[in-house]
Amino acid sequence: MKLLIALLMLFGTYSAFAVSNEYDLAMKLSMNGKLVASPHVIVKEGEPATITQKNNREEYFIEVVVTESEVQGHKGILMKFVVGSIGSKGEKAVLSRPQILARENSPAKMAVGSKENGPEELSLIVLVKKKI
Repeated sequence: MKLLIALLMLFGTYSAFAVSNEYDLAMKLSMNGKLVASPHVIVKEGEPATITQKNNREEYFIEVVVTESEVQGHKGILMKFVVGSIGSKGEKAVLSRPQILARENSPAKMAVGSKENGPEELSLIVLVKKKI
C-alpha cells in the first residue's frame, strides 16, 4: 500500500512539472462548397485527437496531431489531419490526409479534389490558437 501511495505521489509530482502545449482548433469541413462539420477541439501537442460529426445522412471523422514545426524555413504550427467518412457499419474511409502549417490566429485553408474531375471537393479551414 505504501509503495502504491509513493508511486502515485511520484507520478502526480512529475505531471505537475511536465510542460505540454495545448492548442485550440476551430475547424470548418466542407464538401462541394457545402458545410458538413464545424468542430472545435482542444489538442495537446503531439497527441492525436479525433472528432466525429454526424449530419442527417452521413458521419465524418477528423483526426489531428499538432506540433510546432518549421517547413522550408517557415515556422508555425503544423497540423497533420486524417479526414474521412464513417459508413453505416462503422467502417472508416479516408478521404484525405492534409497537412497544414499555419500561423497562430490566422485561418489556413486546404482543398482537395474537384467537382469536374470526379472526386468530390473537400475543403478544410482551421484557425489555431495556442492555449496558455
